[in-house]
This record gives sequence, structure tokens and C-alpha cells, in this order.
Amino acid sequence: MASIDLQKQVGQLFAVGFHGHTPSPEIKTLIHDYHIGAIVLFSRNFENAQQLQALTLALQNEARLAGHQRPLLIGIDQENGLVTRISPPIAAQVPGSMALGATHQPEFAHQAGKSTGEILKFFGINMNYGPVCDVNSEPLNPVIGVRSFGDDPEFVGRFATATARGLREEGIIPSVKHFPGHGDTAVDSHYGLPIISKGRNDLERLELIPFRRAVAEGVETVMTAHISLPRIDDQLPATLSPKVLGILRKDMAYDGMIITDCLEMDGIRATYGTEKGSVLAIQAGSDSLMICHTFDVQVGSIKSVCEALQSGSITSTRFESACHHVALVKDKFLDWETALRQNDLAQLDNINQSVSALSKEAYEHSTTLVRDESQMLPLSKSSKIVVLFPGDGTPAGGAVDGEGMGRQGSYAATPYLEAIRAHNQTAVELKYGESGLSSEQWNAVKEADTVIFISLNARESPYQEKLGLELPQHARSLVAIAACNPYDFLEAAGIQTYLTTYEPTIEAFNVAVEIMFGSKPSKGSLPVGPTASIKADATFTLYDAEKDVDGMIDTWDAAFPTYPLPRGSLRALFVRPNGRHFVARIKSEIVGFCLAYHNADGPPKMVHIAVLAVAPAYRNQGIGTSLLTEVRSFFRTQFGIENFKLGSSFPRFWPGVPQDLGDEIQKFFTHRGWRLDSPNSRSVDLYQNIENFQAPEKYMSRAKERGFTFAPLKPEDYDECLVGQRKNFSDKAGWVEAFVTLHPSKYPDSVMVAYDCQGHQVGWTLMLGSSEVINYVWAFPQLCGPDTGLIGCVGVDEEHRKSGIGLAMVCHAVENMKHRGIKGVFVDWVALEGYYEKAGFETWRSYRPGEI
Repeated sequence: MASIDLQKQVGQLFAVGFHGHTPSPEIKTLIHDYHIGAIVLFSRNFENAQQLQALTLALQNEARLAGHQRPLLIGIDQENGLVTRISPPIAAQVPGSMALGATHQPEFAHQAGKSTGEILKFFGINMNYGPVCDVNSEPLNPVIGVRSFGDDPEFVGRFATATARGLREEGIIPSVKHFPGHGDTAVDSHYGLPIISKGRNDLERLELIPFRRAVAEGVETVMTAHISLPRIDDQLPATLSPKVLGILRKDMAYDGMIITDCLEMDGIRATYGTEKGSVLAIQAGSDSLMICHTFDVQVGSIKSVCEALQSGSITSTRFESACHHVALVKDKFLDWETALRQNDLAQLDNINQSVSALSKEAYEHSTTLVRDESQMLPLSKSSKIVVLFPGDGTPAGGAVDGEGMGRQGSYAATPYLEAIRAHNQTAVELKYGESGLSSEQWNAVKEADTVIFISLNARESPYQEKLGLELPQHARSLVAIAACNPYDFLEAAGIQTYLTTYEPTIEAFNVAVEIMFGSKPSKGSLPVGPTASIKADATFTLYDAEKDVDGMIDTWDAAFPTYPLPRGSLRALFVRPNGRHFVARIKSEIVGFCLAYHNADGPPKMVHIAVLAVAPAYRNQGIGTSLLTEVRSFFRTQFGIENFKLGSSFPRFWPGVPQDLGDEIQKFFTHRGWRLDSPNSRSVDLYQNIENFQAPEKYMSRAKERGFTFAPLKPEDYDECLVGQRKNFSDKAGWVEAFVTLHPSKYPDSVMVAYDCQGHQVGWTLMLGSSEVINYVWAFPQLCGPDTGLIGCVGVDEEHRKSGIGLAMVCHAVENMKHRGIKGVFVDWVALEGYYEKAGFETWRSYRPGEI
């Protein structure tokens, strides 16, 4: 039997729902006896603003009374649009994901996030289970659909992270969902376990893209999906799979909080059971387990996790990590003063008015006139109009107000009819259902000047789809409005006038009516389908060293006018045995390329992305994104490599994203999931003019006093030099190769060596003049002038480090280069703060290294 203390520690890892408008005896037990960490609220828990506010305050007071160290996480599914838990008249309606996507303006998503955050904060709710990062790539998806921003992964990532940013700015914890992506399924995981037959490479091209961006931007929590991915894990669904969650934890280096979707959904409950599923979820890497409905199951799951800890099947390390992740999020966002504060209800009117104004503008930019081929709009305000509205149950998905318990959503037609009657008072409503239209209703349809046909997820509702396809043969003129999913009649050519609102809210429908009657223009455009995003019609292939290099160099010149490298140098840098480059072509023209180099020695475990170049005329068309995708796919499938770095080792281009190219270039990589170092991190190239160089005496004399001497490498000492390089620097790709290449009999005065008092080599640095050797390996020294040399690969034997050798050796090398007539010296890829500056070097360019 678990101790009380253990139960309370485990309880922090659970997020539970309950029934009732006040804290029920069951939820009080969970708060007091088990120190439950989080509460999940549903619309079943409140009926008005005052009661909701009182409820959250009462829950936090219970937690404080029970001795909780930190306040409760109180979360809710306020995705908005189709999934809106706190709805009018309690709170103003905010557009949902696909409606926001239809604006094609991420700032609307940002403002929607802020508006949602403001509402939740007022009611004492501190966490939102959103935004949705799923890409709705399957039009028949019954569980995601318009809950997604669109069907393009880059687009979805842009809008999801904008929404998360808005929530965060209002102090609300965002939770992107449903990892690794729930968009490509035709099964609702509330009622079954969807199977997605995709491998890792497929996921990287689509589903994982929005999540990578969210993780790169530091999202605090990620919710898992109850889906089966047999090509990743043929035993366990994603929520319970260490292999799937390992993609998030290990490959994406995510150190935030992972929460499960509700473990009472059939995707888990009907397969492994909620209690066993709780144990497996913790083992897999989840930190917070959501169980929304049943008290006995909640208690049983807590006890199952306690037993698993006592038996060792959940390790103490995994348990401590989960506790740490939960505590970290709470400490960042929560405090008792805020948790126990009650806002003045009078403020809610002002909040709702402000939110309504922002939402109205967003709806006016989202509601979409897909086509009006017969040019029948605007409608007459005096014509005879019949409105057809679905009267039987309409498909809504388990996430809608049924809250995962199997109830289908339904919508009253009356507000829709009233919206139309505000423009045409003679409009009449006919409800249609499974039995079709009666003869009397058909007569009304045929006699009407215009039929307005409203559908709600018709592609999942045969009776709606059947009637919609019949109507063009019977109605004099027909306007079809997809009042939720835009796919309803998107490809039905017979329906010539077609609008979509992306959600069954009256706020969105009002704009559709205004468009129909000419009061407002249509500003929205589809975020799904072939016209949703601009993509260049490009092809992507491995480069051909003989045929493609000239075109790549032309692209370089256009893309990087501030880095004008000679064609011969570029050719030498491009054509390398360890290079695997991809080019983008439109017809026969090369419009972009990506240079990728893998480790020259041994099996490649890391790929360096040296250059990504797109001709200016072809930017913002997905070419750069596709090049990165193709390169990563190639190395993943051919070599099994998942790790990529920005910045090349050998040959040397930039050691990261050049900051002089601007913030937009840095954001390009972050937005595609690359984890960039802080802008203030040290990664620079250095330069100084050495015509008047004077070595600082203190470094020279200190080394001399300690018995060190310095001289250029001689042929007879070459073998000892290579032994030293292999001993100390074999982990640095290309480093040893550089010294191997520079045999002193062929390249004299290319290596400066430090010797100890016994004459043994203990330090080395390259000191190259402006020659083919530099230009074959280092791209940028020549930009500092024709007489520029390079100091590189500066290293000291591990047994002699911090002995005052390094700076003295650099100074001796600079002196040597000065006597050889070299006028300037370049030092590349420096991370040490202020080290080389002691010898007179200054920053030439700064960079942000990154990896994925």
C-alpha cells in the first residue's frame, strides 16, 4: 500500500474532471487526499459567469486548505469556434482555428490567443488545451477538421505558435496538441483507436513540422494523441509509446511538460484500460495524465502509478523528471496571490466588448465566398427565399459539446434564420433530415426565387450530402453555405455559389449573410485545398557536380550579394566527396540549393547544413523549406541520421545563421523547428589588420618563463604533430584532415607549434597565408582582402591546457605571418568570449548556431 506522501506526489501528475457546478465531494477528496495537480473544466461545470468564477476560486481555496505547495492547474478546451467551452452569453465568441487560417493573417491568431487568454484569466483558469497543431490533411477527418488551421504544415505551425504566443502574453499556459499529429485519420479517437500507417520520414514531411516549430519557440506543454503508428511502434499507441514520445523528448530535445489527452477516451480505455494506460503513459515520458470523468477510475489510476513506482516498473528517475516538469510550469505561471484573487464581475462586460470587436474583424476576414460562378450575389432583399437547415443530428465529433462521451452536437436553426431575415423578412425555414424533403417542401424549393442550403459536416452525413447534390436540378437559384467544414461541397461543380464559415457560430454566419446580401465583401480565402498556399512548381534533386555547379554559383551571387566569393573558390568548396547537396529547379533553371556535408571519416552521425540559398525572385514560395526537407529525408533514409547542425565544419562557411542577414533569416529556421542558440551566445568570426601588430608582452614572457618555445612545424616533426592531433582532436570532423594536408615539406610555415621544455609538441595552430589551401577549405577570409591569412584549429594538448600556451602561440603565429607579408588575419568560428581579443582581434561577423 502506498504511503500518503507518495499518493500526494503522484497526485500532482494527474489532471481530473468532475461533475457539478460546485466542488463535488469526489473532487474535494482528490484535492485533499491525493493532492491532485490539475483540474479539467467542461461546459457541464458552469452555467453563468458568476458561478464559474466562484468555482475556480473554490477549487483553489480547497487546494490551499489541503496544504498544496503550488496552486492547481485549471485547464479547459477553449479552442474557440467549433470547440468553445465558455460560450456566449458568458463570454464573447472567438474565431476557431480554421476560421483564423482563412484570414491568412497570423496576427489575427495572435490576437485571438490574447483574447482567449484575457477571458480565461478573468475566470481564474490558467491553462488552455490548445492551440491545435494537427494538420488536417484528411478531408474526412471526423475529430480534427476545422479544429485545424489548415492542411499545410508550415501554415499550421505559423498560426498555432501565434495563438500560443497570445495566450502566454496573458499569463495562460498553452498546450499544443495532439502530438505527433492527428490530422491524417478518418477515425475519431474518442470512439476508437485511429491507425496512421506512416513512417518517420512521412511524419517529418508533414505532421511533425508544426510541433517542431512550437518546441523551437519554447512552448510550455504538449498534449499527446491517442493514435496508432505501427511503423514507429507496432505495439503501443502514441500516448503510451516511448518510441513516439522519444521523438519529442530526444530528437526535438523537448524539456517541457507532456500531457496526455483524456485516458478515458476509447483510444486508450477500450484497448489498454485507463489505469494500465496511466502507468504506461508515465513510463513513455508523459508528465500529466488527464482523466476527465470517473472518480473510481481516477483514484484507481493514481494507485496504479503508486504501485508501479513501488515495484520499480516506473523508475524514480522518470518519476522525478515528471514531477520536475509539472513544478516548472507551475512555478513559471502560477502563484497563490493570483490564484486566490477574484476579479470584479463588472470588468467582464468591457472584456467581452473588446473581444467581440476583435473577433468581428477576424470573422470579416475569414468567411469565404468560395465561388459565385453564376454571379447571383448579392441576393435581393425582396425575393422569395427558402432556407434549408439540417434538422436531424449533425456530425460534430467527440471533442464538441458531447465532451467525449458519445453525444452528437446539434444546432438550433432559429438564430441562422433570424440573421437572414435581418436582410430579407420573407425568408422561410424548412428543416430537412434523414427522410429527405416531403413533396410539399420540394414544391416550396421549386417555387422559391433563391434557396439557401445550409450544411453541417455534410461529407460525414449522407442525408445532407445527398440533398445538396440534388438541389441544383430543382432550385431556380441556389446558395450553399457550409456552416462548419469547408469540404462539404468544395468539389461539387453543380453548386455554383458556395460559401463557408468554418464553424457553426452565429458570429461567423452573420458575415456570410452580409456577403450574400452585398453588405460586406468576401475577404477570406480557403486555408485548405490546392489554392490554400503559394508553392512554387519546383523539383528537388541531388546535385550533379558537372552540370549544376555554375547554376548554383549564379544563385549564390543573387542570394548573397554581401558575400561576393570568386567562382573558382565556390566551385572548390561545393564539389567535395563528403558533400550531398540538393538543388531546386523551376523547369531547367536552378533557383535554390542546400549544401550539406557529413563527417568525412567513419559512418556519418551528424550532417552539417552549410548553406541554404534561394534566389530572391523565388522566395516565400516554399523552396527553402522543401530543400531542407529533402536533405533531411535523404540522410534519414540513406544513413539513418536524425541530427543536423546549422554551420559547416569542413569546408568552412558560416558557423550558424549569419546575424547580419537579418532577423527574418533567423526566424525562418526557428519557425521550421531549428533550435537556435541565444542571439547573445558567442559564435563569431574575427579579423585584424596585422601590419602594425605588436604581441602583448605579458603573454609572450609568461610562456617563456614557463619554458615553452614556439616555431613553425618542420618536416621531421610532422609525424609527432599528427599523433598530437589524433590524440586530442579526433572528434572534430576535418580538423585532423587539415593537418594531414599541410605537410611542411609542401606547405612550409603553415603550422605554428608550441614545445615544452623537453622539446615535446604541446600546442598547434594553423597559420595559413592567402593561398589555394585557404580557399579550398575556408570560404570567407578572402572577403577581408587579397592579403588575408588565417589562424585556425588552435589547440593545446589536454595535459597542458591553462598553462598560458594558447595566446602566446597565436601571437607567435601572427608575428610569423606579418614577417611573411600577410596584412590581415582571420580567425573563424570562435566561441570563447574575449580570448582572441586580447591579441587584438575584433568581431567580423556573428552567428546563431542551431540544430534539429
